[in-house]
Amino acid sequence: MPNYRYRVRDRNGKAVAGMIDAPTLQIAGDRLYQLGYFPITIEEGKSDTLFDIPSLLQRFKKVKLNDLIFFSQQLSTLYKAGLPLLTGLESLAEQAENKKLKPILEAIGRQIEGGGALFEAMSQYTEVFPPVYVNMVRAGEASGKLGESLDRFVALANRELSTKQRVKQATRYPKIVILSLVIASGVLLTFVIPRFVQVFARFNTPLPLPTRIMIGINNFFHTYWYLVLCALFGIPILFKRYIRTAQGRYFWDSLKTRIPIFGPLLLKIALSRFGYTFVMLNRSGIPILQTLEITSTTIENVVLSKTIEEISRSIREGRGLADSMRESGRFTPLVIQMVAIGESSGTLDEMLMRITEYYDIEVDNAIKEFSTYIEPILVLFLGIVVLFLALAVFLPWWNLASVFKH
Repeated sequence: MPNYRYRVRDRNGKAVAGMIDAPTLQIAGDRLYQLGYFPITIEEGKSDTLFDIPSLLQRFKKVKLNDLIFFSQQLSTLYKAGLPLLTGLESLAEQAENKKLKPILEAIGRQIEGGGALFEAMSQYTEVFPPVYVNMVRAGEASGKLGESLDRFVALANRELSTKQRVKQATRYPKIVILSLVIASGVLLTFVIPRFVQVFARFNTPLPLPTRIMIGINNFFHTYWYLVLCALFGIPILFKRYIRTAQGRYFWDSLKTRIPIFGPLLLKIALSRFGYTFVMLNRSGIPILQTLEITSTTIENVVLSKTIEEISRSIREGRGLADSMRESGRFTPLVIQMVAIGESSGTLDEMLMRITEYYDIEVDNAIKEFSTYIEPILVLFLGIVVLFLALAVFLPWWNLASVFKH
């Protein structure tokens, strides 16, 4: 994000100078005006050195979900204790250890001091405060229950962290095994096989197939190393760019849900997240259409997000939530049935919470099942690769031994 150097006057007419981050010059001016300053000059700042290391490091810093959870817990505690919101924000800004969050909290405090609302100030920093957070704060400010809204976000965020941690634990073992195989194969191709080629070139003995394959791979790597490097770095970059497009992201998200074992797990996680987020937003007093709109942005799968957007359009046309879900074809009969019961009995939150609890158990079982299947598959794959490498290394020596005997 560009830096803009500014000179402004405050409410007392005092001249103030500094730097501000903003996407454009116009937004920089608007932010300064909202902070109560009257701009004199604003121009894009230029670093005095070729490489401004602190600025570069600051640009790569992020406010992690853990930081946001900790801040929300503290702000909720101070607010419930009766401390004024501005005082609480100033206190938290002083204590903030995250170098990126600290100036943002100071800027939000200045906007609130100028008469702005908390959610409006937070909405300007979308890289820190996601839409679900901003809307929960907005509902909390409107109802006078900001502390409860912050507590709901903390519960939602903690649940999100727990799910991600479980998935990471399930995929950690496969990543370690694959990385070990890549390193072992690289060492063989780089150091062992070239020496074999030099030794076997002195004899007229035929080499076994595994060894010829390894030598062929080694020759290819040495001859076309630039193509290998282009493939290693170019393919991931091109793939990332492709999935950033609307068509690519839709294709990739659709493909992920069709992967055996892993696909159903992702679908269950998404349905569980949908139910819990919907309940938290609905309990915060946010209208159902806005709740669906926010929920669609929190689900990382574009296919399901578009489905929720279609459901929202159907509700605008006067259809019920359960009927809209049934027409989409993306939700299980259990979800549709529970939502229908919740709509007819006025207990939609309770039914969705039961759905969430059910899918939480299903996610746990799916992760255990994933671990159960992936371990023997990896062991089998590892055994085949190790056998191939062993044959490629040791078979030629056996052939040479038989030649020397004769």
